[in-house]
Amino acid sequence: MSILDFFKGKNKTKTKSPKGHYIVTTPKNYAAANFNNMTYSWTNYKHTSDQIIERYAENLVAKSCEQYMNNPYFKNFIRLLKNNVIGDMGIRPQAQAKDANGELDQVANQAHENAWAEWSKVCDVTGKMNLTGMLKLLIATCAREGEGIIRIVTGKNAGPWGFSLQLIDPRRLDIKKNEILQNGNYIRFGIEFNKYGRPVNYYIKRYNDDWRNYVYSNEPYEIIPADEIIHGFISEYVDQKRGLPWSSTALMRMYMLSGFEEAAVEHARAGACQMGFLTTPADPDAYSEDDDTNKNYDIDIEATPATFKELPPGYDVKKFDPNYPNGEFDTFTKACLRGVAMGLGAGYSSLSGDLSSVNFSSLRQGILDEREIWKGLQEWLIYTFVAPIHDKWLKYSLLFSKIKCGSGYLKPERIDKYKCVSWTVRRWSWVDPVKDINSASIAVKNGFRSRSDVIREIGRDPEEVWNEVEKENETLKSKGILIQNEVIKDVGNDEDNEGNKTTK
Repeated sequence: MSILDFFKGKNKTKTKSPKGHYIVTTPKNYAAANFNNMTYSWTNYKHTSDQIIERYAENLVAKSCEQYMNNPYFKNFIRLLKNNVIGDMGIRPQAQAKDANGELDQVANQAHENAWAEWSKVCDVTGKMNLTGMLKLLIATCAREGEGIIRIVTGKNAGPWGFSLQLIDPRRLDIKKNEILQNGNYIRFGIEFNKYGRPVNYYIKRYNDDWRNYVYSNEPYEIIPADEIIHGFISEYVDQKRGLPWSSTALMRMYMLSGFEEAAVEHARAGACQMGFLTTPADPDAYSEDDDTNKNYDIDIEATPATFKELPPGYDVKKFDPNYPNGEFDTFTKACLRGVAMGLGAGYSSLSGDLSSVNFSSLRQGILDEREIWKGLQEWLIYTFVAPIHDKWLKYSLLFSKIKCGSGYLKPERIDKYKCVSWTVRRWSWVDPVKDINSASIAVKNGFRSRSDVIREIGRDPEEVWNEVEKENETLKSKGILIQNEVIKDVGNDEDNEGNKTTK
């Protein structure tokens, strides 16, 4: 054995596995934690929520706003949010105040709902928007910039009710304002917190004196107490203090898809021009310079339909016809859009408007999954913004006798009674009406659901529905249209001609 064989390791004996058996290697537990040539670019550092906000928030917000202005898919996603989370009727309270005997206080509840509806007509401090319009702008701001800020304004400058709302651009909350205060509080990203992380004050940038530039100045800030501010965002990390755009994980795909479509359009335009080039022979001796037929031609050829022209001697035509976009365009675009839809939390067919490759079952399942996302956002919006606004409005309106009830006003000492409300939100028509309505009827009949639950599921107020049915029945009876009493007594039971109940 030579010395080279020693370094090559040929002195080591190798064990061979028996024929017909596989060699079982040691498994790599938590393979993603290993560092190798396939994972060398994968980060090994866990950023804190503050570090993520500090490093990436401004860039993500800027790029999200740019995509909102230029990307039709992102624009459509914002439109879907407004239509499905808010809807045309907005978010409305259903007062549930009860008397001492446990019965609903119908008079007080109606007064409560009427007052809220009246205030909601013009609740913007500028007097330009109603509550539904403000909520649509709010949900768009939260999605585009990651957070929404509402200021509660009271007093003589707050409209006829003395209570109004002001939407504040989140970029006015200075993200670079970070300090440690002497009283033990600290300022992080423009918000002052106590030692437990509870907001105390908000440092809002003021408008610059040069109104033509429409920019904000840092100092001096407008310091607004946290009691006057409702600041909401969807937290993705523990101890998160500012929001991130909902499109963060989809921005790169949206940007790349936009560039791909732009390049495809440019190639398509070039292909539509049907350009060509004139070429000369590669052999320079193919013709003589002394040949009278060979002259310097000033070639200018115009393309005329259905004509054939003779070229000068020695010239040939090479066609330039870029065959693009080709069949891969749709496949690649759909793949990108599926990733964008997943990142935004919307259905692919809803986001893209492409219904070419769906069937009833897949479309139904996709719509149902998407509606669950809308429901979750509705609940988040209610308990983050709408319910706190309602509680502050109710307290103010009761103290200043704004809610009229009969010849008097609702009393402020009963505020705990009047706080009991449920919320009526946007709901959608049945995906399969016959099956879904029959299913709801069977669930009510067997006691699994209430009629109120079914009515709320379609976006109606049960009290309003029952009042409409009652008035309609009375009107029809007075005109002699009804032959028998049609008031629902027992779902699933009908009466025969002799008045006996028969079960279907």
